[in-house]
Amino acid sequence: MIVRRNPGAALLRSAVLPGWGQFYNDEPLKGVVFGTFELGLLSWLIAEHIASEEARNNNDEQAYLLHSQRRLDLIWYTSAAWLFGMLDAYVDAYLYSFSTENEVFERETGLAAAFFIHF
Repeated sequence: MIVRRNPGAALLRSAVLPGWGQFYNDEPLKGVVFGTFELGLLSWLIAEHIASEEARNNNDEQAYLLHSQRRLDLIWYTSAAWLFGMLDAYVDAYLYSFSTENEVFERETGLAAAFFIHF
């Protein structure tokens, strides 16, 4: 029996919680790496947001501009990392059973043996 993964389910899992889609695809190391990286960026983004708001409340224009720019950069980095994690989970789920299906196809059709006999 060929075990398959639903790419849409993997994508949604990764959208809800970074790394969850990788765990769904039986890739726990990737799940830990993606989850740690994405949540780390999100934590840094929140810290920069808090720092920019404190600087704004204290009328520290230079600190506000610095933290606001970092916050903007981190919004882009975090979004890109999140989307990359979702795409990775989707593709891994789509290709999850590829090698097993290929082996079954070769065995049932005899194409692999015929290919190697001619060369």
